[in-house]
Amino acid sequence: MFDTADQTSGDVLLQPLLDERSRQTFAKHLRQFVFSSARGAAHRAYEQRVAPALAAASPADARDRNKVRAALLEQPEYQFFSDLHRISQEQIWSSTADTVEREASRLLQEFSQIDKAEGSLQLHPELEIPRYLRAMDTHCMPGSYHTEWTDGDLANGALYDRGGFLYAPGGGPRSDGAGRASLAFLQAKRPDFKPRRILDLGCGTGSPMLPFAEAFPAAELHGVDVGAPLLRFGHLRAEKLGVPMHLRQADAAATGYPDGHFDLITSHIMFHETSAAAVPKILAESFRLLAAGGALVVLDLPNAAFIPDVFQQIVFDGDAHYNNEHFWMRMHDLDWGQQLQLAGFAKEAIEIGFAPMQIYAPPSSANPQADWKSGRFGLFALLATKPGEPA
Repeated sequence: MFDTADQTSGDVLLQPLLDERSRQTFAKHLRQFVFSSARGAAHRAYEQRVAPALAAASPADARDRNKVRAALLEQPEYQFFSDLHRISQEQIWSSTADTVEREASRLLQEFSQIDKAEGSLQLHPELEIPRYLRAMDTHCMPGSYHTEWTDGDLANGALYDRGGFLYAPGGGPRSDGAGRASLAFLQAKRPDFKPRRILDLGCGTGSPMLPFAEAFPAAELHGVDVGAPLLRFGHLRAEKLGVPMHLRQADAAATGYPDGHFDLITSHIMFHETSAAAVPKILAESFRLLAAGGALVVLDLPNAAFIPDVFQQIVFDGDAHYNNEHFWMRMHDLDWGQQLQLAGFAKEAIEIGFAPMQIYAPPSSANPQADWKSGRFGLFALLATKPGEPA
């Protein structure tokens, strides 16, 4: 199985015991098995039985991912793969919950002892959590991103951060691979761009902002999210790392910041977890918040139309069916160029492409230094620039 360096207490603050770490390693490797061997068996069933049968009956049906999926559901290999897809996700959270429950009081104590913070944290308990997040446990995570089990809770922030690492260990010990991918995309398109103030929408625990802190040390970093537990955990870790972050509990569609306040606005794997009705509101808010010449960078999962293989499209859409990501496919079908133009961006100021996922390669005998490499999986990326000259 593909393995990675584990997280340290400096990376994530949690300190799993040996038995807990073993369970979490099993959950991590189970997911890798699901999307390697189990997926391979389902793919062979598709190639050997499903595709030939559909093509013989109707070539058009063989290209229709909904009809192909209906046929695949009758195949035991796909049933096994899809069942394990759900089970492996639930295993990630259940294996992490033991550590979080044991460590929650210590984290809360450390949070309460923060003194002379370099960054800031603004929480708004009266904020109405969008229905699209309240309606389900996103990613099957118990309580989703916003639930607080006790006063001043950090638990779901810790659960999200550790579980996210197990879900995508190639994203690095600090789970900042997505931030590195968007940063590389931005620097390739605008190599001389030096933002003074940056906002990350749906910032979670702040991991995607860490590469931007390194790349633009003079920039002021801000992040918004609706989940107070995530923001508390992110604030504690940022202060431990000595990275000033200004975190605010707010809806990305109504952040409360003044017009033209940011030179750069980013989002990382956020839009596929929002409803289609929220997308134009968030883009319009982003346009309002950008200064003249400012840039919006969005990183998310690619439209299924850009995946030529029908089977891979179906696997890709599996999270909508088995992982409580019900807006996944709707986001893929949006006309992003049109959406951005409706928000105020000019057609010629919009670039849509792919950003290779950045994969963390831990130290090894062949390569004693940890390194980041471009992965084969390409993420959907867009860059939209607001008209005008920067101040």
